[in-house]
Amino acid sequence: MKKSLIFLMPLTAAAAMIVSCTGRVERLSSSDYCIMFYSSGGDSSHTECIMDYRDAMEMVLPESQVAVTWLIKSHDSTVTTLRSYTQNAEFVTDTAWDGGTGYDIVSHENLSEFIKWSATMFPGRKYVLVTAGHGDAWRPAGDGARASGLLYDGVTRKSMTPSDLARGIGESGVDVEVLIANNCLQGSVETLADWDGYVDYVVFGGSYLPDIGGDYPYFIKLLDRSEDMRSLLYEYVEHCGEFFNGIEFPFEHMGSSFSAVDMSRFAPLMESLRGIFDEMGGSLDRLCATTDSPQVLGRSYADGYRAAMDASLQMDLYSRKPGTCDLYDFLYRAVVYTAHPELMTLVGEFRNQLDEAVILNVHNYKLDGFKVSFNICTLPEYFEGKRLESYRASKFDQATGWSGLMTELF
Repeated sequence: MKKSLIFLMPLTAAAAMIVSCTGRVERLSSSDYCIMFYSSGGDSSHTECIMDYRDAMEMVLPESQVAVTWLIKSHDSTVTTLRSYTQNAEFVTDTAWDGGTGYDIVSHENLSEFIKWSATMFPGRKYVLVTAGHGDAWRPAGDGARASGLLYDGVTRKSMTPSDLARGIGESGVDVEVLIANNCLQGSVETLADWDGYVDYVVFGGSYLPDIGGDYPYFIKLLDRSEDMRSLLYEYVEHCGEFFNGIEFPFEHMGSSFSAVDMSRFAPLMESLRGIFDEMGGSLDRLCATTDSPQVLGRSYADGYRAAMDASLQMDLYSRKPGTCDLYDFLYRAVVYTAHPELMTLVGEFRNQLDEAVILNVHNYKLDGFKVSFNICTLPEYFEGKRLESYRASKFDQATGWSGLMTELF
């Protein structure tokens, strides 16, 4: 696997340097970590799946020193919200706390309070936040449309926006090292931009995730046998992806992907995208001078970019509309459909930065042939009226100017 060569060679070199300087390799330890699960069942079947995660972790707790905190708003025969924590290798329910039926699982204040409570229960640790529940691709609110996100609440029919999740982490005052978004369609570049600066690593499903979501006992085991978090996440995504890829979804268009991203490499990606979008916006009236397919002699670059978008991998079919496409696939096709020489250079540099940021991506056969990276909003109605105002307020658009190019194209 190409990526294993890209990333494992630097890791090996780094490990050798540590040994030569200190005589030993600094490794991860489960005793240093607290895993915080913040979850919303959304419906009865997914509530049961999430509870299965907790039961499975009890299998490995006796051999680990990891701490785990847990909050779930269940949606089964009755709606309840429970909070628990590990003690003597078992989960203990916090009987002094009852979120009741009206607990607002999508509130950033409640998320922040849960993180602070977790840090109080297990102080001085490193923290991993897992969000479990239904998710949807990023899209702007306005004109009667709601913003989407994760942790769908089946009672209120609301989701937590990615920006509110970031706000909840930030207001907690707790350093969260890893965010595992155990929710479908969290690979939108707009979502990741909202989380930039709040966590060091993000694990997510860029398209659809199976109901099983992840293998948390395996993650806990990796804490005691990995050299660092980057290598742990590589092995974790590879392990889960092997099983995810054998699962069929109920709809033909649904493909599975699972990724880990080093967020310290994310800001340079945004800077590169600003340059790419500026170059594309300034070249809309240029005419193609080549005759190689799929290029069309004399066609404007603007028409070439539109054709590239139509041909790109569609990652979300919200209301049967292709709401997002794979970002790199679009940029690659924008070059191929226009033969724009300057754009080829810029996209090539972006590709190299993408390889540095993405620790690993695995995807099933329905996404084969594509360099699955991040999704980006491409539905023209997202760039009109109040929704355009909402999009322009996003961190991603302020960093890259994507809405300016979209309004020029459509």
